[in-house]
Amino acid sequence: GVLRTWMVAAVAVAVGVPAFAAPPALDSIAPDFALKAVDGRNVRLSEYRGEPVVLHFWASWCGPCRESVAALDAFGLSSGTPVLGVNLDGADRSAAVADSLHLKSPTLVDAQQTVARTYDVAKLPLTLLLDAEGHVRASWSGVPADFAELTPQLERLRQD
Repeated sequence: GVLRTWMVAAVAVAVGVPAFAAPPALDSIAPDFALKAVDGRNVRLSEYRGEPVVLHFWASWCGPCRESVAALDAFGLSSGTPVLGVNLDGADRSAAVADSLHLKSPTLVDAQQTVARTYDVAKLPLTLLLDAEGHVRASWSGVPADFAELTPQLERLRQD
């Protein structure tokens, strides 16, 4: 009950984790960031302004994450939609997993989890659909993205 909620909040504050974290709200602007991709290039989210983007936070130890990052990668390739995978593992592990899954979309390394903290990632996977101006139009937290929702929303964004 209430006591447990307060205890969780107190422990979270003590270890520096937001207790009631939530990803950016719908219609808010997704915070810009720059991360190094596993191929060595620097990638900035704002470089993708002007087109819808799927932003996906994941880690190799998260089973649903591995499944969803592969599905989103295939979706991005078939639909022509940029998919940016933000991996929370270290650089070597991120590269190895991206290679083993044959990912073609950029896999960005957030080993220090600075971007994950900026986005208040509390549950993995976290997938955000951003419009051409960088506004969050849809999000899925703790579950893989629902392609039955993602596809028509992306089509609407492309028509706007």
